[in-house]
Amino acid sequence: MKRFPVLAALALAALPLSGCADGHYRYGMGVGWVSHPYNVWYDGYYGPFYDGYWGTDGFFYFRLHDRDNHYRRGDDGHFRRGDARPAPRYRPYEGRTHEPPRGTRMPNYPSRDGRGDRR
Repeated sequence: MKRFPVLAALALAALPLSGCADGHYRYGMGVGWVSHPYNVWYDGYYGPFYDGYWGTDGFFYFRLHDRDNHYRRGDDGHFRRGDARPAPRYRPYEGRTHEPPRGTRMPNYPSRDGRGDRR
């Protein structure tokens, strides 16, 4: 049996598989992202925000842009929970936390593993 045709056939068989590799390894792809919904009354003090979550400490954490790599803790005087509007200046906001970039600081995030410190 000739060696070259066998090696050429093996190389050609592996070629389609290399199309699946893009060189961008992603952290936690098997685990998946757990997004949390939020309902919040907000008075607009910090300006428009991109997304956020209620932390395990009872404070609302938010990002101003999708490029932010950390969540800021909002003052409880500006973010409120509840069904009733706290004051006329508050507006209701609803949404889900978007998956942040890798390495984003997420203090008190209500994660399944209890860490919730970094994504």
